[in-house]
Amino acid sequence: MLKIHRSVPDYILSILHNLNVTCVGFSLGLAGLTLGQALQNGNGGFTVPAIIWLTVSLICLAYALFTPRKPLQGFFVKISFPVLLLGLLWQIFQLATKYPGVSLQASSLSTLWLFKLGVIVAGILAFMSLAPKDRISSVRQNLLVWLTLLVIWLMGIWIIKSSPEPRIDVFVFQQMSGQALLLGSNPYTVTPPNIYGHTQYYGEELVGANGNLTIGNPYPPLSIYFATLGYLAGGDIRYSYLLAIVLSGALIAFLHPGRESKLAAYIFLFTPRVFYLVEQSWTEPIVVLLLTATVYCAIHYPRWLPFILGLLFASKQYLLFLIPLTLLLIPQKSSWRNWVRIYAGMAGVAVAVTTPLALWNIPAFMWNVGEAQWYQIFRMDALSYLALYAHGFNQTPSQLSGFIALASAFLLVWRFIPRTPMGFSAGMAWCLGIFFAFSKQAFCNYYFLVIGAICCTLASLPTGHQALREENSFSEQPSKILQ
Repeated sequence: MLKIHRSVPDYILSILHNLNVTCVGFSLGLAGLTLGQALQNGNGGFTVPAIIWLTVSLICLAYALFTPRKPLQGFFVKISFPVLLLGLLWQIFQLATKYPGVSLQASSLSTLWLFKLGVIVAGILAFMSLAPKDRISSVRQNLLVWLTLLVIWLMGIWIIKSSPEPRIDVFVFQQMSGQALLLGSNPYTVTPPNIYGHTQYYGEELVGANGNLTIGNPYPPLSIYFATLGYLAGGDIRYSYLLAIVLSGALIAFLHPGRESKLAAYIFLFTPRVFYLVEQSWTEPIVVLLLTATVYCAIHYPRWLPFILGLLFASKQYLLFLIPLTLLLIPQKSSWRNWVRIYAGMAGVAVAVTTPLALWNIPAFMWNVGEAQWYQIFRMDALSYLALYAHGFNQTPSQLSGFIALASAFLLVWRFIPRTPMGFSAGMAWCLGIFFAFSKQAFCNYYFLVIGAICCTLASLPTGHQALREENSFSEQPSKILQ
């Protein structure tokens, strides 16, 4: 993918690369848009249309990353940007015409028009910022991007205020953890109530004899720290996740100059279920923020890369399986000293942010973050091919399927993906998408992370001579990192 023959003159190479990137970018954009439609159908749960949209998304992603192509024969080169704009317009229409959440208070419906007005205003600002260069200056373009982000932030606040107590255990976990941490108590020793009143969503080991849960918080310490900031600032942990989404959009929009990065950011920010994700207080926005920050640092501030990587892999348990993808961020000609510095810095940061809560009560930490995860039950309502199989054959498939699929995804990554920041983001998108699609639990929050990775990949695609400079500097100047 994106291979460059260095004997071709630069000006011809630039044209070929631009056409190739356009084909790849179009497929990536379609992957992000269609995955958003999968989440829109059934709120990220299992439905047959959602499975179809998921499949289309994975096919588009695979085509973008792995299919050899002849750049000059790309059929959609001329219409790719307008088609993606139409997809973005459709997302904005869905946001403006559908309920943004499922736990809105009845009293908030009288002000729903404010939210819809915000969607329209943000959409207009976004489209204005995507005007061609000859019609708008870069300063005004950037100003419109920041105004769009501001309106989205205000819309998120409306969601949080209009749905103060969503009926989901994640919200209870994080709220109680934030309160406990500020009061000097260990969040992992808290025993939240089972708000559902049944064990349909939990294994028997996770519910105590008194009806309360035996887990206080199933997420790593970094997630608790970040959520507590929102609780401290506004009494609601969701302010942290809203901030993470807005900052992620900003990083994606400014990964590279030009309209393509901004369009990628808007596909992410206007995903139809984005405010539903805020309402339900899922933690994946933190991971998206750290992933986009990793790619941004790899391109613009390489010295910070090991430290951001440490935060990324400390934010979620399943990311530990993807540590091998960090090889895509290390230049091929890097010395062993740089390898040591990168991995030592990454490990040091991960340990530093995890240790305080882990050592506070080691058994409680190991149970909540590690052992309890294995007792999570198979979910028939998951947006997963395993759930499709279970519905069709009335039997539960092996839980090892996800790991087998992940191993297969790694093989394709090592074969086709280049060792660049874009390659790292692309590898994360593909491996996570395949892993979740064959997992026992996969819902809106998981695939929202995949959409973030896809859009980050789309935004990080370099074009023309910029591509030559970035590839050369990354592969031939390993001393740039940490020096």
